[in-house]
Amino acid sequence: MDNCLGLLGLAKKAGFLEIGDDKVTDAAGLSKARLIMSASDAGPNSVKKAEYLAEAGGSVYIVLPYTKEELGAAVGRGTPGMLAITDVGMAESFVKKLGVACGGYEEALKALQVKKARAEERRRIRDGEGKNKAGKRRTKK
Repeated sequence: MDNCLGLLGLAKKAGFLEIGDDKVTDAAGLSKARLIMSASDAGPNSVKKAEYLAEAGGSVYIVLPYTKEELGAAVGRGTPGMLAITDVGMAESFVKKLGVACGGYEEALKALQVKKARAEERRRIRDGEGKNKAGKRRTKK
């Protein structure tokens, strides 16, 4: 098993991987899916559904170079045609490794890097960095 498939197994253990049409649909509907993927041998209707879910949920969509059987062996579930990663950092790392191993995926990587930067900025603001003691934003001089 190559590093990319191993990273999918790690994402599953961490709770960041949704497997199968129903789970991916739920994650995309709640805008939790960051990266939606389909197997290389997924049916045309599954591919259209995955593309639609990614567009509707504001996610990045890619077609993996792995078959359903290879994905099933990596994540320990049947033969899933569709997967979603719900953590933007994990999704970025997966696409980066996939790009190194198989080539391509630069556009998806750039989109995920933008999403990651936005998430970090929101987290920084939420945690109060850049605010004074009264909770107001600091102004730069």
